[in-house]
Amino acid sequence: MVSGIKTRAFPEHNYYAIWHDGVTIRIKLNSTKPIEELRHPEFFDVKLTSYCDSGRDRNGRGCYFCYQDSTKTSPHFENVINKIKNFFGSMSKNEKPFQVAIGGGEPTSHPDFIAALQAFHALDICPNYTTNGMFVAEPKCHDIIRATKELCGGVAVSTHSHLEKYWRVATEKLLASDIKTNFHIIISGKRSIDELMKLRAEYSDHIKYFVLLPYTAQGRAKKKLIEWDYLQSQTEHDMSGIAFGANFYPYLVSSTLNISLYEPEILSKYLDLEGSGTLYKSSFSVDVPVRENIFRE
Repeated sequence: MVSGIKTRAFPEHNYYAIWHDGVTIRIKLNSTKPIEELRHPEFFDVKLTSYCDSGRDRNGRGCYFCYQDSTKTSPHFENVINKIKNFFGSMSKNEKPFQVAIGGGEPTSHPDFIAALQAFHALDICPNYTTNGMFVAEPKCHDIIRATKELCGGVAVSTHSHLEKYWRVATEKLLASDIKTNFHIIISGKRSIDELMKLRAEYSDHIKYFVLLPYTAQGRAKKKLIEWDYLQSQTEHDMSGIAFGANFYPYLVSSTLNISLYEPEILSKYLDLEGSGTLYKSSFSVDVPVRENIFRE
């Protein structure tokens, strides 16, 4: 993986940061003022594909809760390596993000997935990715694990119940290769929270972070109640290994949980590599682009 110590400084945003081995320390240059939204984010989510072969709902369209509306008939994006090199390669050392999280769809299914990891690594940007674990059933599984070990900072495994036979095997293989592994867990009702607690009991000695993502009404996902009070009651006495996705921010600002908070989207952006490329505040804010036609400019 990309190693060593890296720094970034943007005095105009009251921001200085030090990154080492996947950990970022952020410093307010003026302690009395907040860090402002960065013109050059320290972290990017990068969408590599719309394709996903989960296909387990009644209509065969994939996960019913998919906020990306990915399907097994959706396309892989073209020319992604050149897009990565052109966009991030044009940045100065200070402008480059410390890390990226590669997603989709299912990013490991893209034919240029490993090449994308290599491209970011060559740019001195640490690649990470999210997966549903289905790559373990593919011939390229060992190549992906090898490249992950060599090039990546870590992996987030989505623990969808209908794909359990895949993500459990993927988790075993990643941990056996000493790869930093997190879980992405979608939170809605009490059942999902009880499942979280079972996973914590089973994997707490092995998984770095249990990253909680609120069920979000976008794409194929319909609105659901988030049982925030129940979640808080189950986690507030032991927050070890718990991390919250940005969409939990409205809940967290009024909570009593002892965590460090930044307003969502001020430190990161979401880059969609489809077509001519679009930049958004986040993958949950795709109605209003920050920049369009990036690769036609």
